Amino acid sequence: MAKRNKGNSNKGNKGEKGEKGEKGEKGPTTSKDTKAFLAWLDGVPDPQERYRRATEELEKHQQAVEQLSSVRALAAADAYEAGETVRALAERLGVSPSRVHQLIQEAKAQAAKAAGRERQSGREKGST
Repeated sequence: MAKRNKGNSNKGNKGEKGEKGEKGEKGPTTSKDTKAFLAWLDGVPDPQERYRRATEELEKHQQAVEQLSSVRALAAADAYEAGETVRALAERLGVSPSRVHQLIQEAKAQAAKAAGRERQSGREKGST
């Protein structure tokens, strides 16, 4: 259904280990780094610098939240396309069937948006 970015979007993040992704295995985490950063940030004496750094970090985290939401929607859609019912998926994921429908629709919208960008990119390359 949807295209996935196979690249490693976690490059350069400190403290990330164990990227196997198998069921039951923990993947990389940056929560320790986040806590350490926040502790360091609290000690920055200049309020403007503290504000600037906090804003930069907030923007990074907001982008990560958007990406994580996409990954989650795609995972639900993949399971549905593999033959799992909405009701079974809802039970397994611990969400309502209506939430599963929402996730599937989000994944479809993401795929359509990506396809539109690819078509637009192709037109731009062809017109030069």
